[in-house]
This record gives sequence, structure tokens and C-alpha cells, in this order.
Amino acid sequence: MLHSMARVNQLLEHEDYIRYIEKINELEKKRCFCKHGFEHGLNVARIAYAYMLEKGEAGPLKEVIYAAAFLHDIGRWVEYETGEDHAEVSARLALPLLEACSFASESVQMILTGIREHRQHSEDNLTPLGEAMALADDWSRDCRQCRAQNQCYKFNPAMKLIMY
Repeated sequence: MLHSMARVNQLLEHEDYIRYIEKINELEKKRCFCKHGFEHGLNVARIAYAYMLEKGEAGPLKEVIYAAAFLHDIGRWVEYETGEDHAEVSARLALPLLEACSFASESVQMILTGIREHRQHSEDNLTPLGEAMALADDWSRDCRQCRAQNQCYKFNPAMKLIMY
């Protein structure tokens, strides 16, 4: 039997995931704003998981939450090149990775929905995972210490980290 995070580890070792992260890292090399590589995915995973635990909704979903977090931005490189929404692209690129790593179809649908919803706002009637992803994506940014605050559309000095 696979341990609880075995499929996530398979994702992180998958050649396509590695290639997508390398493309993102290359395209963001000179970016003054937040980056969207592995560390961002890990931060989003930890925050989304903690958020869902506190709300009593994490249950046995740790692997689903982490998979969604690591995959939510893998389409960034396509957005940089074509302008297509990276949430949709990320979901499209994630599907064959999730299948290759033997995620159950119910988990796959939950993950893809969470990826698609991560750019929306919690008042948009999101799924529990989508809400956690959207909040964690914002909360994972160290805006208070960022030198690009004045140029960033995401910076909100009033935003507070509040766990429910």
C-alpha cells in the first residue's frame, strides 16, 4: 500500500512536472514579483491544509490538497507565452499527471476544480478546496517584505492573515 503522500511524491518526480517548473523558473528569472515554482506550491499546500484542518474539512484529503497546491500554477509558462488563463491551463496540464500517478477519478475532479478556482474569491461560492486554494495562494505571499509592493496588483496593505 502506498503511504499517504506517495502520489504527491510521484507528481513531484514526474518529468512533465519538473519540465513545467523549470520553464516557469526560467521565465520568472528576472521577475520582481512573487515566483510560482516549487516553494510557492509548498507554501500554498501547507496553508491550504492548515486552513482546511481548522475548518474540519481536511479529513483524509491531505494528498488531494497538496497535489492541487503543487499543480495550481504549472500552466504559468503558457500564460506568459500566450496570455491564456493559467488556472485553466494548469488544470489541463494536471490531468495527465494525476492519471499517471494513479489518483482516483473523484480525487482528480476535486483537484482540477480546486486548481480552476484558485484565482477566484471566497465569496464566489467555491468548493471547500477551491476556497482554501484561493486564500492560501494569497496568504503565501510575503507582501509586507516585498520590494515590488508599489508595482504589484496583488499588494493589499490591509490584508491580514486570519485563520478561521
